[in-house]
Amino acid sequence: MNIVFCHGVMGPEDNWETREFREIKGWKDWLQFQVEKDHDVLMQIPRFPHAHALLMKYDEWEKIMDKQDINPYTTLIGHSAGGGFILKYMAKHPHLHVKQIILVAPWADAEDFQPFGFYQDFNLDNDIVKQTDFGCDLLISDDDMPHILTSFDKIMKHIPGIRVHKFSGRGHFLDSEFPELLQMIKI
Repeated sequence: MNIVFCHGVMGPEDNWETREFREIKGWKDWLQFQVEKDHDVLMQIPRFPHAHALLMKYDEWEKIMDKQDINPYTTLIGHSAGGGFILKYMAKHPHLHVKQIILVAPWADAEDFQPFGFYQDFNLDNDIVKQTDFGCDLLISDDDMPHILTSFDKIMKHIPGIRVHKFSGRGHFLDSEFPELLQMIKI
């Protein structure tokens, strides 16, 4: 078994002028330590280029993702734009079959904000749940950013069978630990 984690885009704490993506210690690092230490599971965290909402290009992210070890024993986890990326990647690669998909506060650009078409040529009307053995979980907090909540509504309207886990007061899930997520992973 392995896990591939897809990160989101730059936040307000990052340097937008120099496009420096500040690596912050957060739950992804905590999760990587937990699964590797306690379960001897490799968690890959590829770094996607142009990780800024206005600059991200799907083809560049896809090239990086194609280099990851994705197989029937893989769990895909995506946070924010990384979750939206997983949705599009799996839709464009219907031959792929994975163990599980977990989307944390996914952003799928329901407002068509992203100017370079990162989410264009992508039909949400597909059943990625059938591309998994253990299904797809979507985690959302009631106080997340409006564009995340709009993406959630869009995803729920178009993709049947996703298990939804609603949280209260967790914002965009930027905590240092995320035990609820660890419990969802089928190890």
